Amino acid sequence: MEELDIRQIFSYLRRHFWLIVSIVLVAASLSLTVTYFFITPQYEASATLYVFNNSNRSDTTISSSDITTSQKLIATYSVIMQCDNVINKVIETTGLEYTPGQIRKMFSGSSVNNTEVMKITIKSEDPVDAMIIANAFIDVAPEEILRVIKAGAVEILDRAVVPSKPSSPNMVKNVAVGVVLGLIVAIAFVILYELFNTKVRTEENLLRVVKAPIIGYIPDLKLYQDEDKKGQIYG
Repeated sequence: MEELDIRQIFSYLRRHFWLIVSIVLVAASLSLTVTYFFITPQYEASATLYVFNNSNRSDTTISSSDITTSQKLIATYSVIMQCDNVINKVIETTGLEYTPGQIRKMFSGSSVNNTEVMKITIKSEDPVDAMIIANAFIDVAPEEILRVIKAGAVEILDRAVVPSKPSSPNMVKNVAVGVVLGLIVAIAFVILYELFNTKVRTEENLLRVVKAPIIGYIPDLKLYQDEDKKGQIYG
């Protein structure tokens, strides 16, 4: 197996340019086909809540410590919302036929830009179900959170709406990944093919194989019979 230099690699790639293009196109087509026909679209519906550290809303004074505590409470509220008690109430409210485990996998809760605003997101194959479940969570949450923590409060900011387009899969991203992987596979295949190909095409190829000087050239008369072809046999 011969050693490679940059010029050789580029020479191999130029020689097999159309093969590389073909492999990349096949990889892109496969990625597009798999993404479009075999991956189920997922939809996300989101609702937002404002989290208060102080459940007494008559106190209009908010300190920096209240804000910090409210931010920390969001993680606690997110855990509470994934408890069976809350999820069972959500299922009862919606009337949808999901198990607690399925609802739990759909749910995610997080702080919006490290503020006191909590975002509840539901991911589902059905966009309408995603909206219904997200809104059920924010309807059930205030009472359940107060019952468990006995302090703090939440207020609904925005209710969820039916998502107009799927959040995943990302068609462009998947095709781009397919193109990159196809290019890597094509380049690797071409280089390995050339490395293990024992056919001698040039004087340099022969010198690398035999490690001896070339003492003469014998014209290949068959090639000269065709004006478009010419060649030599080295020896």
